[in-house]
Amino acid sequence: MSLRHRTVEVIRRRVLGRPAYEAEYWKCWFRYQRLSLEGRLSRPEFDVAFVLPSFARGWILEAICHEIRRRYAGTSVFVDDLDVIPPARAYFFAHYGFLAPVLRSTPHVWAVPRVAFFTHPRNPDLGGPETIFALNRATKIVSMCSLFTTYLVGLGVRRQVVTTSLVGADPRLFQAHVRGQGRVGFCTAYYERKNPGRIIDIVRLMPHRKFTLLGRNWREYPRFGELDSLPNFQYHEAPYADYPAFYSGLDVFVSPAQVEGGPIPLLEAMMSNALPVASRTGFAPDIIRHGDNGFLFDVDAPSEQIAELIDKAFNSKTDVRATVVHLTWERFVGDVARYFP
Repeated sequence: MSLRHRTVEVIRRRVLGRPAYEAEYWKCWFRYQRLSLEGRLSRPEFDVAFVLPSFARGWILEAICHEIRRRYAGTSVFVDDLDVIPPARAYFFAHYGFLAPVLRSTPHVWAVPRVAFFTHPRNPDLGGPETIFALNRATKIVSMCSLFTTYLVGLGVRRQVVTTSLVGADPRLFQAHVRGQGRVGFCTAYYERKNPGRIIDIVRLMPHRKFTLLGRNWREYPRFGELDSLPNFQYHEAPYADYPAFYSGLDVFVSPAQVEGGPIPLLEAMMSNALPVASRTGFAPDIIRHGDNGFLFDVDAPSEQIAELIDKAFNSKTDVRATVVHLTWERFVGDVARYFP
């Protein structure tokens, strides 16, 4: 058998042995190669395109994209439709799930840097092997915390593709305050993964403490009436401009979520000098040194243990702000923008 025939046979075996879904990606990649060789690739219209479909507007991902856009010097555009991707010099996929359909359908995306942002997984296996295949075709995956960087690599994403960059907060907006007002705070929209039942347990276990929950959509929670009836509990909905005032009234900030990429309110509260008590998910283990600038607990820890940590937090004299004040949006955008032109 000639060298040419042996080479063809090796390629044939490799292609036939691959999962069927890969064919769609390679078809799009070959279209890109053909257009490139023929000089028919569209010229970039923007430096960066933020891929964030209209159905995802209003998520925290949109706010993160705006923070990047506000501090990035190049031209940019928001992409509302995954089927209509304008030519750009780089792409920022606000959610990892947006990457795969674009790689299957849009040849010119293969020609430039493709940065995918990763907050937390939607399901334990991340949607299966096709998701891993697609993520390995990103130029860089920016993970919101080291916990999920390790998770991605464990699932098969190449280590060199993944980087960790903690998001930021604005130290000018979230100013330090002196603790001593005696209030405990939660700040989150209503989702089941935010562990709403745990919030009820904590408030009920601690009648000697005052609690405030700042968020939205909590009236949709089936047990909201039960929570709202507790005498030591208050619920508020407020615009983001009022968040600094909320944090400045807290001694302790509690984050009991089951799965998080952040949460960003945890960082904002710490920058405001509230003492955090948080579950070990998201970037909480990256920014909290247990027993020093806050307390950590396992996601499935008993509510009694969390209540004990909240009481301990009231005794802390730590300057919490000093431990996170370097985590600015400028630093985060600098981390991300290195992958842009």
